[in-house]
This record gives sequence, C-alpha cells and structure tokens, in this order.
Amino acid sequence: FLGQIFHSIKSPFRNFSNIKKLKTFSESNEDDVIWALKEISFQLKSGEVFGIIGANGSGKSTLLKLLSRITSPSSGSAEINGRVASLLEVGTGFHPELTGRENVFLNGTILGMTKNEVKSKFDRIVEFSGIGKFIDTPIKRYSSGMSVRLAFSVAAFLEPEILLIDEVLAVGDLKFQKQCLDQVDNISKSGRTVILVSHNMNAISSICGRSMLLNKGRIHSIGQSSEIINNYNKIVLGNMDKQNEGVFN
Repeated sequence: FLGQIFHSIKSPFRNFSNIKKLKTFSESNEDDVIWALKEISFQLKSGEVFGIIGANGSGKSTLLKLLSRITSPSSGSAEINGRVASLLEVGTGFHPELTGRENVFLNGTILGMTKNEVKSKFDRIVEFSGIGKFIDTPIKRYSSGMSVRLAFSVAAFLEPEILLIDEVLAVGDLKFQKQCLDQVDNISKSGRTVILVSHNMNAISSICGRSMLLNKGRIHSIGQSSEIINNYNKIVLGNMDKQNEGVFN
C-alpha cells in the first residue's frame, strides 16, 4: 500500500521527465537517436505535381504526415498556403459498421467538406469509385480495393488546393490506377498542387514533372523525374548487387 502511494506521488515527475527526453536530445546519447527525417528543405509551386520516391524506411510517409499535420516536427517548420487533403492510408476515417453512402458523408466532413458539398458531388463520387451497386453495403464487407477506391474518390472531389497521396493507389486494379492517375493529372491542370509518394516509377515519370529522392531520412537529390528515377535505380540496384555479390553471375 505504501509502495503504491509513493509510486503515485512520483508518477507525474517521472512522466514529465520521459516527455522531456522525447523533445530534447543531449549530445551524449545522440548515437542512440534515429532521425526519421533530417535537414529536409524543398519548395513547390502552385499547380505542380511533385513525386517523392525512395526505398522503404527512407521517410516518405513521415514527410506526408508532417505536411498534413498528423505528426508534429521535433524541429523545423513547414509553410503551406491552401487547404490540404491527404490520402495516406486505406480507409482512413471510414467506420466499418457504416455503409458506403454514410462513410462518404462522414469522410467528406472529416476532410473539410460541408454536407451540401458532399450532396452535390455524391453521384460523381460514386460513379468514379465504380461501386454504385454496393454503396449501401457496410464498409466491413468491402475488399481493401473497394475501400481505397471509395476513399480516393472522396478525396479526388474535395477540390483542395493541395492533395497529398501516399502509396494507396497500388491497391486498386490497373483500370482504376489509370483512372486515378488521369484524375491526378486533371487536378494539377486545374491549378492545384499534388504530392505523390509511390514505388510505381511509371506513374512518377508520367505525371510528375519534378521529384525528390529520399535516402535514410535525408534528401539525396531533387530534379527532373527521369533523372531522379535513375538515381533511385542506382541506389536500390546497387544495394542489391552488394548484398548478392558472389552468389550468382
């Protein structure tokens, strides 16, 4: 009983100390700190489609989470002019017990649309997603592909100034992937900005004018997409050659 009392008294101080350690790093234990991102700096123009590529664990998704304000940076800042919509994970904001119709309104509201906006665009959202027959079926009975199609359709008709897209389009079939890329192209032509994270180099080269290559949380290079894709191939294939050296010709 006494031990429990002392533990309760010390808990606030212990918690404060732990939180402080998360925010400040002393020079003595800098080797123990793994930076998800370090010294990242870039600028985008309005209406630009910008690609971000890199190996798994290079910090691409973390960067999008910072820009969409899901995660706060431990240092530095990002200046964003315009309304931001993000599609980072399959079915984010969807409730499995609600129908597709109800989730369109729910997700649209979470992303910043009014009820009247969702109503006016509802038919186009459903038509784009291609799941009109199942729109009144609970989301829990959808496949992952159907969920991401509906999620992307809501985000695509949000009309944000800036759209952040993580590697979610890979879940859809080829027809829907092409449909999504065409929609992204249309969004950019209407003067809006798109940041696309993808491992699909064909998508990056076809719709992204400029791209950025991340490597271990740092910027490796920024430039024309074709040049950056070459750098990406050199890094990935170069690492594969080193790992398999002497195993096969």
